[in-house]
Amino acid sequence: MSLREIQFMSANGRDTIQAWVYEPVGEPRAIVQVVHGLGEHSRRYLHLISALLDAGFVVVAGDHAGHGRTAMQQGTWGDAGEDGAHVVVADELTLQAMARQVLPPLPWVVFGHSWGSMIARGMASDPEAKLSGLALCGIAAQMHGIEQVIDRAQLSQLATGDTAAEPAPQELVVQLFDGFLDRCGEGAGPTAWVALDADVVADHGRDPFNNFGVPLSARFLQSFVELYDRVNSDEWYGSVPADLPVLILAGDQDPVTNYGEGAYHVANRLFGSGHRDVRTRVFAGVRHEVHNEPTTRAETEREMIEFAERVSDSAR
Repeated sequence: MSLREIQFMSANGRDTIQAWVYEPVGEPRAIVQVVHGLGEHSRRYLHLISALLDAGFVVVAGDHAGHGRTAMQQGTWGDAGEDGAHVVVADELTLQAMARQVLPPLPWVVFGHSWGSMIARGMASDPEAKLSGLALCGIAAQMHGIEQVIDRAQLSQLATGDTAAEPAPQELVVQLFDGFLDRCGEGAGPTAWVALDADVVADHGRDPFNNFGVPLSARFLQSFVELYDRVNSDEWYGSVPADLPVLILAGDQDPVTNYGEGAYHVANRLFGSGHRDVRTRVFAGVRHEVHNEPTTRAETEREMIEFAERVSDSAR
């Protein structure tokens, strides 16, 4: 494996995005761009990245504005700047464009997890992305807190003017994550919904590049809701090329995807809008991070590698 760093100015005009290109030994067969989720960073996907490298894929991955090494360097956590819904998608498209300049012209597949699945869906609707495949893991769909609980009027008011960059009231954050611990049992910690395996949850909590509990700015919370609304709207399905292959992966105990129902919902909506190459895999008995859960990690990687191999071979 060889590794190169990419740095560029975020669309927010404030952060220098930190990103990496992982290249396998030998001639690569395609490129996979990994898009991480909320409150984490791209190196939490090293197991998946390693599996993709071993299978002959280049991997491109960066840390979003307000996250990971980007936030470590900038000093600003939990905030992507003004119009964050645009910023995070634009930054991933910029990373793609910069990586294309230094890599051979190969099929391009995007893997997005959780919030990253929303960003990846935003990329897929942009003609400039020119994707050969779209993989959505822990897909954010039918989220109870966003669709039924959060006080949108209060959030919208706080996300403008002098209060925009201030931390959102905790009550709004609680509303966003409403019901996330309902199936986790008594005494569950605040991030128990991430995984069944206690070691995965503990690792998630102690990782200083994660900083999941950092206060989210009001405008960041608003941008999260705005991007969620956009990629779950009727218009989104029609904006994605009908011939784009899609893979959807989730756990049936994951509140982010409405316990698996959100994954099926998105797949059915895609099929209804003319997308015929859609595969959905919902793993029984596991929570949010099916790619990190010891019982499903290998199978998740197999699904992703087989998908990337198939769509990249078809795109050649």
